[in-house]
Amino acid sequence: MQLQFTPDELKVLAEILEIQNSVGNDRGAVKRYNLLDRVIVHDMRFTFDELEDLLDILADYERGLRQQSVQTTEKVAETELLRLLQHLMEKVTEACAMV
Repeated sequence: MQLQFTPDELKVLAEILEIQNSVGNDRGAVKRYNLLDRVIVHDMRFTFDELEDLLDILADYERGLRQQSVQTTEKVAETELLRLLQHLMEKVTEACAMV
């Protein structure tokens, strides 16, 4: 199975990885930065560990977004982003199962 993302998914994924990289001060930030580089050049040949890291990053971002959506009134935009994020997570989870 080949992991493929739509242009919108790639954009959101790159943005999430960029955000996570900018706030991360640990060695995980180096992993996230490498993942960001790979997404930017559309190199989706991730190892199992990289897929797990990616899934963790997406899950953390989703939790933060859900907490934020409780506090804001921009429900429509956040709902669409959450839907796209869940679709991304499903694809990465499926890729993990196939590795």
